[in-house]
Amino acid sequence: MPARAKFEGGDQSETSQCYVTPNALILIAALSLSVVAHPAQAEVMSTAEIAEQIVDKDLVARRMGARVHLRYDVSGTVTIRAPFFSGTGSWERDGDRLCMTVRGGPNPGTSCHSFENLGGGRFRNSDGMVLQLNN
Repeated sequence: MPARAKFEGGDQSETSQCYVTPNALILIAALSLSVVAHPAQAEVMSTAEIAEQIVDKDLVARRMGARVHLRYDVSGTVTIRAPFFSGTGSWERDGDRLCMTVRGGPNPGTSCHSFENLGGGRFRNSDGMVLQLNN
């Protein structure tokens, strides 16, 4: 028979008992931790926030285990440097998103991303990639 923890409760005129197994206690603890462990979702950055915090900054991310350097220049040029690909393309704003067009490389074409500010110079794009300011 599994071990049980005994809890007594109720008012003075009535005593009730409840037995909880260790597995139930572990489940309760895990559920309470899962609620605490999820941070609040960040807001999508505005055009002004993107211009101030991302454009004309050196950014670093990890893609398929490799370090990728990315820069959206004020001129509308995007530069990508990675061990498996280096190249340039162009970018433009589409509301609160940046759209970049890259010729060649592993993913040629146009892709558009919104960004969330994670704090500490870290940003997550709408594909889930986390970019860090490269100071």
